[in-house]
Amino acid sequence: MRREQPPKKPPILSLLDNGAKDKEPSTQTNEELNLDSVGCTSNVVFIDKGLKKIYVANAGDSRCVLGRDGKAVEMSLDHKPECQVEIDRIEKSGSVIENGRVDGNLNLTRSLGDLKYKQREHLTPEEQAITANPDTYVFDLTPDTDFILMGCDGIWEKKSNEEAVAWVYAQINKQKQERGISNNLEVDSKQITADLLLDNIAADVKLSGK
Repeated sequence: MRREQPPKKPPILSLLDNGAKDKEPSTQTNEELNLDSVGCTSNVVFIDKGLKKIYVANAGDSRCVLGRDGKAVEMSLDHKPECQVEIDRIEKSGSVIENGRVDGNLNLTRSLGDLKYKQREHLTPEEQAITANPDTYVFDLTPDTDFILMGCDGIWEKKSNEEAVAWVYAQINKQKQERGISNNLEVDSKQITADLLLDNIAADVKLSGK
């Protein structure tokens, strides 16, 4: 059916699919036909040491949290179908939330890509059911800022902000004791990140998220 009646795609798609939009539907691959259903979240942090500021932009359900003086500081909010601001925009756009998902499919409400949810021509990009429009935040870069933890939803489904930050602090302290170091800059952050991912992996794929 998609080959006989291909969905109308916005102009930006030509930049993403290398001209696949201009092909005859019968010659398009499944990947090209499904490209408008592909998307990802975006969580960006910019540190300005001169102004001593931390800037955050977030679209989707990835998240970042600050470790400051041993405590967790929330730096972004997840864009999920249960958030009232998101519900209002989605319903106003003409879409619905079914079983906790936008149009019964996506369980997040902002993303890059996912172009099939952004094709209502009477709406601005910010008004679409799924928008890439980010929320932005500004934080002070203070001497007691220890680290910023960024991760996709899989991390935060198992650990809260406080639990994840406490876990990282525990690993930092463990390395300091074992290696006899005192400066956080000497800590092996790559190893801590790897250990966090291993700690988060389900023992059985059938138990994913538990």
